[in-house]
Amino acid sequence: MSTRRGVFVFIVLLALLGAAAVFAAFTLRHPSDSVHDASYLVFDVPEDLDEGEAPPGDYTVDWLRPNRPQLWKIVLGLRQAAKDDRIAGLILHVADLDWGWAKVQEVRDAVLEFRAQGKPIYASFEGGGEREYLLASAADVIGVPPLTTMQLDGLSASAMFFKGTLDKLDIKPNFTHVGAYKSGSESYTRNDMSPEAREALQKLVDDLYDGLVDSLASAREVPRDTMAALLDDGPYDAPTAYERGLIDTVLYESELDSLAIQEDDGDRPTITLNHYLDHTRRPTGPKHIALVVASGVIDEGKSRNTAADGEVLGSETMAKVMEEIHDRHSVKAVVLRVDSPGGSAEASDEIWNEVERVHAEKPVVVSMSDYAASGGYYVSSAASTIVADPTTITGSIGVYGGKLNVIGLYHKLGLNVETVSRGQHAEMLSPFKDFTPDEARRFDASMQYVYDTFVQRVADGREMEAKDVERVAQGHVWSGLAASKRGLVDELGGLERSIEVAKQLANIPASEAVTIDVYPKSERNFLRRFIGELFADESDDETLQRIPGLRAMVEAAQFPSGKPLTLLPYHIDIR
Repeated sequence: MSTRRGVFVFIVLLALLGAAAVFAAFTLRHPSDSVHDASYLVFDVPEDLDEGEAPPGDYTVDWLRPNRPQLWKIVLGLRQAAKDDRIAGLILHVADLDWGWAKVQEVRDAVLEFRAQGKPIYASFEGGGEREYLLASAADVIGVPPLTTMQLDGLSASAMFFKGTLDKLDIKPNFTHVGAYKSGSESYTRNDMSPEAREALQKLVDDLYDGLVDSLASAREVPRDTMAALLDDGPYDAPTAYERGLIDTVLYESELDSLAIQEDDGDRPTITLNHYLDHTRRPTGPKHIALVVASGVIDEGKSRNTAADGEVLGSETMAKVMEEIHDRHSVKAVVLRVDSPGGSAEASDEIWNEVERVHAEKPVVVSMSDYAASGGYYVSSAASTIVADPTTITGSIGVYGGKLNVIGLYHKLGLNVETVSRGQHAEMLSPFKDFTPDEARRFDASMQYVYDTFVQRVADGREMEAKDVERVAQGHVWSGLAASKRGLVDELGGLERSIEVAKQLANIPASEAVTIDVYPKSERNFLRRFIGELFADESDDETLQRIPGLRAMVEAAQFPSGKPLTLLPYHIDIR
């Protein structure tokens, strides 16, 4: 055998061996066991939960990024399992959750489908606070390991202010905003909350707290005042939680699982939710509904995901998606799933225009997730119907923008900048000088124009007078519940309800099965997805985003000076 032929044979054998290894590994991760009768579904509730598959990012991050669970798959899978005669019950393993309140409620509602079908639910609560307990409370039996601390002590929201740091660095913020409650620039211009910002944030916390107390009181079958008192008395160790009626038993996770599946003639079979999803098909039909995931901070260009910026919703990507949907005759309606705090006003308007174009031909139903605020509400306002969870953070109809003058910091570092220009306002957006009074007036006028356009877009989409929109605008942040009372939201509900509304608007009978097409389409091939799964426990591209205050600083830094921002004030995280 010649050397060249030997090398060729070796390469072929190596390729075959590699393919066999990939197949074996994939099979081990996705066993082919079928769904047995009387099975218990085991749901290991993930710490992170995405709306859809994350867009591509840095090549290293993109190759190693895990394929994290997606909300729409979990919700539709749970609801399908609830009606599946082969599934006898559900076991939840609940630990720390890094989701927002709307996602928690969405999954909880799907879990409650099991109770509605008379199927038992067991939940192992392994740590966390109100979010985790709210999900676990959907179970018939809640068990807690002996040394678990239940951090039930109420809700709070904090905001970070950088003005003191900027002063120390001799950086001068030049920001303006339109809307009394549009407090996005306060992090850079103040050392504390304005009265308006505090009022809006307090109302938001109050709405979420009231809904939490009502839900928990109903789940544990105690008076509302009793549950409120229990939250005031927290946190709890496991024995105390049992004594106070917050849980039903003190057991390790494995012991609770055994309690759930044991029967006289042997244990019932179990199947994980991931494997159940692998072995079941979603209902399909000749008519299609497009589920468009619009998640991340809004900016120009393509959607992307990087360690520094996090998830970015690109107007270019959304334009291509909406154009494809517009031209597909089989797609009878669109559900636009919005999970965004906003971002660039220009990019928000571009996406709004594409949604408006599709809306002229087909029904568009917005389903609001954790956030659909500022630019997130901007793109939603073109829809036929808006459906929000009561805990969705929305509204924030306002705009702000400006620049940071860093020449003082340069001088501290021994640097200097000299500029030569031609034109009266050539240096208006320069980071090395403050606005002149004339430049400040011009910039204020540009922000006012963006705000007036935003208000008019909402007025047209919601069929309201601009003056009526103005009463609920001004940058005020609302819960989904509060927004529904003020005409900014049509219905309260989740993804399932949004799909039902889309079918109604498209004149599709409620009993008729439809095919759900998810957009944007995945840009990662099989090999990339497989490698992502292999490294699922070894990669976390959001580490930088979890450092307190860094997210807000990154979001501010990634937008050029002078760009009008329809962006949620602060990073609102109510815990």
